[in-house]
Amino acid sequence: MRKGIQWRLKGLIALIGLTAMASAGCTLGNLFAWAFAPRHPKETIKAEYPLKAERLVIVPYARTDILFEDPTAPVEIGCGLANEIGRSLGPTCVKTIVHPVEVGRWQESNVEWPNMSLTDIAKAFRADLLLYVELEHYSMIEEKSANLYRGRIRARVQVVQAAAERNPVYEATVETAFPEERQLGLGASLQVIRAGTVRKFAQDVVNKFHDFEREVVGGRP
Repeated sequence: MRKGIQWRLKGLIALIGLTAMASAGCTLGNLFAWAFAPRHPKETIKAEYPLKAERLVIVPYARTDILFEDPTAPVEIGCGLANEIGRSLGPTCVKTIVHPVEVGRWQESNVEWPNMSLTDIAKAFRADLLLYVELEHYSMIEEKSANLYRGRIRARVQVVQAAAERNPVYEATVETAFPEERQLGLGASLQVIRAGTVRKFAQDVVNKFHDFEREVVGGRP
């Protein structure tokens, strides 16, 4: 007897719910669409510039104050970008990438290289395309803090075609924070923070050059 009453109550509640949704303009079709919609809907972000090259050289530049704190920053950025380009674009877009260590050695042996034009630097490496990354900010410590980690990189990115009459053919400023949500205490590994920050920055840069999907903020939980 009690079970029968419970089933009737459940049926009545369901009927009231459906009636309320129908009066609000929510049809059964919409209800089913909502029920089976992706939990985390995604949107496609289009490439800002279609990066394609036979031979690409990545040239990072860091100010003296950045080099004083992190002398390996340019090589780390170059390696991170080379790896991400290989992963996300592949040989169909970029056939050959000059090794970042080779670029670093060339910069050390040509101390006046910052005075060269980007086109001439591309030609020095026999590259048809140059990706120039001018680091404006590079730190692993949270701002205004002495004991919290959060990697931050800001850079001006330029793409230069060696044969183009006018350069750069693409330019943007890219800013990255890692972790994005919050800073971490000094108990965290600096090596892990550095690797994660460089990897995230490389992804943010390379995402400018190909279509990709990202989760819609505020989508269905």
